[in-house]
Amino acid sequence: MSNVDARFHVRGESLFLDDIPEPAGLLHACVLCSSIACGTVTRLDFSAAETCDGLVRIITAADIPGQNQIGGIIKDEPLLAEKDVHYMGQPLAIIVARTAQLARQAIRTIAVAYHEQEPVFDPEDAARKGLYIVPPRYIHQGDVTSSWPQCEVIVEGKLETGAQEHLYLETQAAMALIEEKGTSRVFSATQSPTGVQRAIANVLGISMNAVEVEVKRLGGAFGGKEDQATPWACMAALAAHIVHCPVKIVLSRHEDMRFTGKRHPYRVYYKLGLSRKGRIKAFDVRFYQNAGAAADLSPAILERSMFHATNAYDIPHVQIAAHSCRTNVPPFTAFRGFGAPQAIFAIEAAIDHASRELGLPRHRIQQLNLLRERSCFPYGMRLKNSRVRHVFEQAVQRYGLEDHLREIKRFNAGHAYHKKGLAITPVCFGISFTNTML
Repeated sequence: MSNVDARFHVRGESLFLDDIPEPAGLLHACVLCSSIACGTVTRLDFSAAETCDGLVRIITAADIPGQNQIGGIIKDEPLLAEKDVHYMGQPLAIIVARTAQLARQAIRTIAVAYHEQEPVFDPEDAARKGLYIVPPRYIHQGDVTSSWPQCEVIVEGKLETGAQEHLYLETQAAMALIEEKGTSRVFSATQSPTGVQRAIANVLGISMNAVEVEVKRLGGAFGGKEDQATPWACMAALAAHIVHCPVKIVLSRHEDMRFTGKRHPYRVYYKLGLSRKGRIKAFDVRFYQNAGAAADLSPAILERSMFHATNAYDIPHVQIAAHSCRTNVPPFTAFRGFGAPQAIFAIEAAIDHASRELGLPRHRIQQLNLLRERSCFPYGMRLKNSRVRHVFEQAVQRYGLEDHLREIKRFNAGHAYHKKGLAITPVCFGISFTNTML
């Protein structure tokens, strides 16, 4: 299937927000951000910046007419820091000037002093200190504790999945115009126009119907603009509201990578119990999610990790613990898969560990434990019209898995420095995104 925009992207003909013709009188905004990870702002001196060429206005939290809050799931994220800063890159002030270059030059003249505090970067350190986005969450099925003596083989391990940059084609960007009766028209590179509309209305202290949000094109952000396009659109709208002129903000690639969140890193501890033949009897898993300095979408992502903890396998005894840990880095955010890849990687790593312990092919253990009709997921839902086993068996036959594995074994036996490998992973992927309505 051909992507409808592929031809335009390759030819450089796709129009993004920064390509929209600029309205008359357009001003440009850049953001002064915290240079420390944790502490209190003790001095913010704009005197030198106020004399800079082309400067129009410096905007701080004190200038916000509505609420200084853009948190979606949890109201824990100020648009502009007032005193306390919780991550390097947290916005402190908006600098509005005739050009983006002049705004950035003004930023370099601003003097900021801090009282620094010890930051927390490790999710387990945060958990030990009780620094949670939401209280720890648990799901139980069967009786894991009493099942261990029945397991002939038990493997335990720890794994880490790291952050991942979205690297969308267009960096975070927004342009805001003030129209008749003081209404706002905002062009935003967002995956969530309603979220942007709601947040702007909250920050400006106006009703949602006084804010119009336009999106030039959707897609290609992989989750990086589901929640994190919102602050930049709010800043553009706030600046336009205050200076009564159109205002545009476009992050450079370097700024975007420094100031915005990535895929959530996880630390996972697993314990898997099996029979000698490879039947999984018990699975105990603990997720430590590094959520960053604010909630963003972390609670929903954590729940999806829990719902995908057993992936496509029928396991009678399951215990899942999940911790969303608050640390001093930019808030992590949605990324394609939305918490499921971290969880699926954990159970697959545990099965790989077990396959080496048992001396059984990994895909044999996978196939033996696949979901069946009426299998019950750990969260209580029963599977109907299951095609899991049929699809797996068909894939093994259609793509000649056994032939490939034999060829790989022959190749590796004859090559000391070059090795080949092959893995197959069934995926049971939920589509409701933790929304009960769906």
